[in-house]
Formats: sequence, structure tokens, C-alpha cells
Amino acid sequence: MNGVGIRARDVRAVVQEQHPETVFTRRDIYNARASINCDKLGGYTPTAALIKLFDENKIPYLVKWADNNSNRLVGLVWTFPYCLQMWKRFPEVISFDNTYNTNRFKLPLFQATGQTCLGSVYNAAFGLIDNEKREGFQFLSESIRQLAEQHLVRQPGVIITDFDDAMKAALNDQFPEAQQQLCIHHIISNVLLKAKQKWVTDRQPDSSGSSVDDCDGESASVQTHSKLSPKDRRFIHQPVAEDIPHSYHGVLMMWKHVMFAETEEAHEKAWCGLCREFDDQRAILRYLHGTYMPVRAQWARCFIRKYRNFGIRVTSGTEASNNNVKSYLLNGMSNLHRLVEAIQDMIRDQERDFAHASAEDEVLTARGHIGSSSEYLGDLRTAISSKALALIARQHRDADKEEPIPCAFGRVR
Repeated sequence: MNGVGIRARDVRAVVQEQHPETVFTRRDIYNARASINCDKLGGYTPTAALIKLFDENKIPYLVKWADNNSNRLVGLVWTFPYCLQMWKRFPEVISFDNTYNTNRFKLPLFQATGQTCLGSVYNAAFGLIDNEKREGFQFLSESIRQLAEQHLVRQPGVIITDFDDAMKAALNDQFPEAQQQLCIHHIISNVLLKAKQKWVTDRQPDSSGSSVDDCDGESASVQTHSKLSPKDRRFIHQPVAEDIPHSYHGVLMMWKHVMFAETEEAHEKAWCGLCREFDDQRAILRYLHGTYMPVRAQWARCFIRKYRNFGIRVTSGTEASNNNVKSYLLNGMSNLHRLVEAIQDMIRDQERDFAHASAEDEVLTARGHIGSSSEYLGDLRTAISSKALALIARQHRDADKEEPIPCAFGRVR
């Protein structure tokens, strides 16, 4: 029970249930764990033991030490054999995100993830850096590119991140051919929060004119809220209603029309409509116009649909993986050796779960696409996942609905 994230009191409860005659305290469990961890290190410091583990197990990694202290780690990027296997297989779309409170050195943990043919998340690589500035992100992105090149992994066509300028610049430097896209969930959440914070409760004449850029609209009547309420967070995922209220919720509803418009013309029309409806909310319009409209090619559906993102528009898979890592840790004070052990445990479970899901998918594929109506799929029925087959089948149905075009031989095609 030392290798998984089971708390001492839970260990004690399990042991006492099976061996009621046993007498010990939680402190005994802490001491036993400390002794086991010390034995694992074999006399090395946790960081030195980690590098030794990488070398002995041929785990690919790149490390950076401090210029003024050769024993202080300031950057580490690594992957695992199974991660490389999946990375080579599904390299098209890679998402980047970070999490905190995973180690005693307070180094943020970064994960690069992709999506499998079944729609599940896989981990491509992991990274630890000592700062979230351009220098740290540069090492992170350079190392991930080097790992990809060393192991003949194709470059991603699409990279999805949150709105961190330093990270985006570093990734653009190392992956210039990739289309960068912004996580739409982050955008929607931020827009709702800013609209709530900047909403003017009482309509007052605006002496600054009609230009969005002329005035930020800040005044004493602006509501200031530090975070979204549970009701607000639920509203993020709700579909857009036909009736748009004149409120900060209404701002988000009309903003979703801007985001999800199918054509550039519809996108422009939706933006103009939002500006007309909320002309009294100058601070909100200025925020939207100055923050997101200049980079709309990275989030508006009418632009990003031209790229092969396979419908992936959020970093939620990476965020879920962040939470998953923490479930394998006892607390946020692990040394780096223990952190990597926990990630190894997670990857083993990920490999097992994917194998199990793939086996089930083969059964579903065999059942769902048998018969003359699916003969157009040919050998694809045994070569790709049921998710891919479903996407092809949908396109086939859409094509059948179109007006048949006569061909030169008198038949229709």
C-alpha cells in the first residue's frame, strides 16, 4: 500500500479489519513508509535516484541543472515506452496543461496529452520546470521536440493550450508548422467571469463615444466578483437559449454565437449583434475586442474547422490527467522519485484500460457495421475504431441526402 495513494488511516482500517489483534498507530505507518522509501533510494538523494532509475530502465529524458549549482534540478522532461508507442500512433493533436502541488519542491508538473482512436486520453510526455516564464517554457518545448525527433514521432498538426503568452511563444518557436488553438472551455469560463466582474448595473450615458476601444467602462457601479458561483459554472455548459437576457449571462450566450458560427460571415454578424445588444457595457466589449478578437483564428469555429483537430477543442483531457496523477499521490509533498513512481503506476493502468477498451471496441465494431448497408466500408470495418467508423458513416449519410448528380454514363453518382 506504499505504492499507491492510500492514506495512513485507511491502511490502518484495512489491516485492523483483517487482523483485529494487531496494535499500531498511524505514526507507525508513516515510519514504515519512510523506511521503505529510504530503502528504494539506495543511499542516493531522491533526485539522483530518479536519474538512476531513468538510466537503468532506459526511460527517455532530458534534464537541466542550475548554472550556479550542478546539483539543483531546474528542468526535467521525460516519457515512457508506452507513452512513445501511443504518441507515434496518435500524434496529430497535442494538448498542454500544468498542475501544482505534486512535489515538495513546488515545481509545476506539465503534461502533454493526445487522444486515441477510442476518444480516450493518453500521455505523450511529462515535464517539470522551476519557472513559468519564457525560459522555462522554452526548455519544456525544446525537450518535447527533441524527444519527438529522437524517436521519430511526427510533428503535431494542432497544439491546444490555455491563454499563456510565454508558453504559446515557446511552442510556436519549436513547432512553427503546427496550428495553435486555444482551449474554448478556458475562453468561455474567462468571458463569463469578466462579464460578471465588469457588468454595469445601472445604465448611464457614456460620454466616451461609441468606439469599443475608447473607454474601458470601469466605474463605481461595476460589480466585482472574484470567482464564479456554482450556478455560473453550470451555466457555462448550458445550450444557448432563444431569448437573450440583458445580463452578463446574456453576454456569454451571444459570445457563444460568435465562437461557434460556421462561417466567417456568420461570425462577423454575431460579433456585431453582441456589440449592439451590449453597447452599454463598454468594459466588457473592450475586454472581448482587445483580448480574444485579435486571436480569433485560434478559437472561432469558422477558422479552426479548417484544421485536423478531430473535434478536439479543449485541454480538459490534460486537466483530467492532472487530477489523475494526484490520485496516485498521498499528498503534495512527494519527492521527485516518488512522483515519477506514481506516474508510472498511472501509465500502467492507462495501458491496461486502453487494451480492455480496444477489445470491447472490436466486439462493438463487429456488431454495429455488419450487413449490406455497410459494405461501402470494406476492410475498414476491421482496421479502425468504432468511433472512426461512426464518423465515416455520418458523412456517408449526409452525402446520401444530397441531390444526386447525373454522370456521363446515364447513372447517378
